[in-house]
Amino acid sequence: MNMRCVFSIIGTVILLGSSVPAAPEWQAELSPAALGKHPRITPLALDFQLSWKGALNSGGVTIQFGPRNANKPGAFVVKSSAESQGLAATLFPYEHQFWSELHQENLRPRLFCAVETDAKETTTTTNRYLANKVDSAEVTKVHKTGLTTTTNEAFSFSPVHDLFSAMIFVRSQALAGGDKIALVVMPFKTPYLLRVQVVGREVHLNQQAIKLSVSMQKIDRATLELKPYKKLNRNATLWLSDDADRIPLELRADVFVGDVRAVLTAKRPL
Repeated sequence: MNMRCVFSIIGTVILLGSSVPAAPEWQAELSPAALGKHPRITPLALDFQLSWKGALNSGGVTIQFGPRNANKPGAFVVKSSAESQGLAATLFPYEHQFWSELHQENLRPRLFCAVETDAKETTTTTNRYLANKVDSAEVTKVHKTGLTTTTNEAFSFSPVHDLFSAMIFVRSQALAGGDKIALVVMPFKTPYLLRVQVVGREVHLNQQAIKLSVSMQKIDRATLELKPYKKLNRNATLWLSDDADRIPLELRADVFVGDVRAVLTAKRPL
């Protein structure tokens, strides 16, 4: 099992040449680039417990929106840390440290850095989000041999979101029943089309919640053709708190290793 893929999927719901391909049909689906009118997220930290089918705990994730010690002028910083736990840590050890810098004025990404470590290797990804493209560099070091490989990619498209700017963009929208949101995300070196639909409102985990359906398809960097994302078997379900915070309460995703869930366990102001 590739724990990196599991954590990447969770993080998300809560590149080439000089030629320019014709605009793909799906581009007409994209939501307007401006943030919605919902109040911006305030500095806070969120803790999540990961599990299989809500029974076997497999890991923990902490996300910090606007940490006080992040000194990056003109940027809103988001940090994330995660690690596998219990039996999952024994069989498939994994940990990550993510760092995202979003432009303060529009909360679109300018820099995303990720360091991910599993039993075999450590992978460091650095994405730079420019006006008309994303430059991505991935460095992988194999623990056993010390061998290091570097991959550089470019995706000529705009606007493109990272993991956290996508979360912030979705929560900013009106989110009325039936609303659909589509945006391009590039959390690591591969771009995706992310589609979100508001299913409705209900009580979930004893809170008023907005229920969302989330799907992803890969985007071919050269042709912009959509391709299946085989690690996500069907649409994921995400519940956001139906209040001013609009924070993730739970994500359920049927992925290549089975039913993976992330449940909010704590919220702390920063």
